[in-house]
Amino acid sequence: MLRGLEYFRSAGVTPNEPVADALELVASKRDGDGRWLVETRHPGVMPIETDEGQGRPSRWNTLRALRVLRWYRGADRP
Repeated sequence: MLRGLEYFRSAGVTPNEPVADALELVASKRDGDGRWLVETRHPGVMPIETDEGQGRPSRWNTLRALRVLRWYRGADRP
């Protein structure tokens, strides 16, 4: 879901009502420290490891989530 929202954000789409439900889900995944965790690790070898593993904070998920939430609030229009 986060990947799809990032696509809409980068494409310059104006957020609408259906997007609000998806963004509510993204916002609900935020932990007490304000970060988003790695929920699923897909099988295979990653050329570059960017996170500490499943259930741990993810700087990439956090970056992407903050960008789409800022986009929805109107502060990040491409």
